[in-house]
Amino acid sequence: MKCYIDSVVVDSRIPADDIRELIPDALLRRRMSRLLRTAVATAVSCVGGVENIASLDAIITATGWGCLTDSERFLRNMISEDEQLLNPTPFIQSTFNTVGGIIALMGKNHCYNMTYVNRSHSFEDALLDSMIRVADGSSRNLLVGAFDEQTQSQYRIMERMGVFRSQSPGEGSVFVSILSEKSQSSLAQLVRLDFPGNSLNETEVLERYASSSASLLLFNSYRDKGLFPTASAHSFARAVELIRCGESEVVVYNEYLGATPAVSVVQCVG
Repeated sequence: MKCYIDSVVVDSRIPADDIRELIPDALLRRRMSRLLRTAVATAVSCVGGVENIASLDAIITATGWGCLTDSERFLRNMISEDEQLLNPTPFIQSTFNTVGGIIALMGKNHCYNMTYVNRSHSFEDALLDSMIRVADGSSRNLLVGAFDEQTQSQYRIMERMGVFRSQSPGEGSVFVSILSEKSQSSLAQLVRLDFPGNSLNETEVLERYASSSASLLLFNSYRDKGLFPTASAHSFARAVELIRCGESEVVVYNEYLGATPAVSVVQCVG
């Protein structure tokens, strides 16, 4: 079971000025929180423009924390307004599937639209769904993405819990365009995704998942982007970039704060 990666876009590669072009509706843009603007712009850039959203037959998003800014805004409004005369926009945009919904609405696309919220496995669950849909012939052109944001309130809570004692906080979004068949623009292929039931060291990971001694291992590299549930999506994006730069196979191992590990194997397009 494998699928082809046609494009990968990380939010940090999108200049602020480009968001206006990627999300041309000014009214929609003004209503979005910073996370929504960034995540949606990343998705639109990944598919090559709003006009290409209509061709997707699956939009699969992943998040661990969801839209925290809008959730907090809605809860604060409930208190300050004594639960009366509430603005519905923060509530509407506080749900975990807001990003996937906005992408679909922008392209008037009624395709399969799913959001996975499973802490540090959210992105891997989205990848697994895409691989299953490709394998059973349900989808041929898929958009898979992950997003999470930090807020001051959330930072203070996690700091009190001691989470940031040895790890800095992080946030970000990554979107991946996945095809069922190889194309001229294919960057790499995702050939395996696994969830081993126990922790593995670097030697064990390579022995179990690497196909040759030339395979490169990214071992818990999600830490490079700071701590947030879908940081592993950035490790995946880095793996694709390494393949594009000449590596033949990259094995990505992520074990987020003691959770069940996830392993993905990305290879060059043969």
